[in-house]
Amino acid sequence: MIECDWRDLPFAPRWVKLSVWLFLGGIILSLIWVVGIGPQHAQWQRVNKQEQPLKTQYRKLAHEVAGLPDVEAQLNALNQHYNQLIAQLPEEEELAELLAGISDVGGRHQLNFDTLAWRPRRQGQWLDAIPIDIVLHGQYRDIGAFSADIAAMTRLVSLQNFTLTRDQASPADDLRLSVSATTYRYTGPDGRR
Repeated sequence: MIECDWRDLPFAPRWVKLSVWLFLGGIILSLIWVVGIGPQHAQWQRVNKQEQPLKTQYRKLAHEVAGLPDVEAQLNALNQHYNQLIAQLPEEEELAELLAGISDVGGRHQLNFDTLAWRPRRQGQWLDAIPIDIVLHGQYRDIGAFSADIAAMTRLVSLQNFTLTRDQASPADDLRLSVSATTYRYTGPDGRR
């Protein structure tokens, strides 16, 4: 067995000195890696894996932010349109005037009403539907003009469920129109306007 004393190292052959220095350098580099670089490298790998999803998320957010002025303009236009529609809905005290307006439109077009009456109100969360039964008779062109004038009213009235028949009780070529009209009243989220 060979005995070595570290004090004899300066006098040892060159290959022994070189081996010792390489061994000590390897130990020092290993310690530097384990203590300093290794944890940093592991953290760098974790961060590097997160980079691509974060870049994708950044691109998506940048695209959304770039479109934000367009969304705000659309939202403002939508709110303006919404307020215009709400303004077209009659208030409670205007409902009688609305029925009188429908009657006036029919009178202007020489139509005779058999029925012009409210039906029971259907309450909704934000809007109440207020149906109107309309049965009238007159000439075809007058009925068409009546329908066009109802559509042009300042208050919102929708016509549906048309039934147009020849009026057997009339001596002329009168037609009988039976239609369900509906107007709406905005009640708001709490049920009141």
